[in-house]
Amino acid sequence: MNAGLIGALTIALWFLILDVIQGDLLGTPVMLGNSLISIFLQPGELPSRAGAFLLYTVFHVAAFAGVGLLFAWVMNAAERTPSAFIGFAGLFIVFEIGWLGWTAVLAEGRFGELSWLQVFLANLIAAGVMGYYLFRQHPGLAGRVELAIAGSPE
Repeated sequence: MNAGLIGALTIALWFLILDVIQGDLLGTPVMLGNSLISIFLQPGELPSRAGAFLLYTVFHVAAFAGVGLLFAWVMNAAERTPSAFIGFAGLFIVFEIGWLGWTAVLAEGRFGELSWLQVFLANLIAAGVMGYYLFRQHPGLAGRVELAIAGSPE
């Protein structure tokens, strides 16, 4: 779960930097919170700016806690079977491409203020930071994965 919290914090910092540059402090989480709640409310019934921020923050941290648990599970499984990491890496690439497409679709609607490039870069940065943290927790795994890629016996 630590990896997920690190990923959530990384993305939050990324969007904070972008929001400060654009002159709209916390604009991205507020917009995403409003978009999230608009799925369940009638048009025009949006929460306060603070409410939208809190809603999205709770959702974001919970989602990344789950992702962190999944990443940790994969890393632990890869300790026993390094090829599990290779399969996960392939699924991660497919997920990122799908998420990129989904973000582009959403940008046409209620998420229009958020560019697909901002989300894609945020995901790559967070995945890199989370991966770095997890590989530090499993120092011998990188070598075993390299051997599995090369087809050498473990």
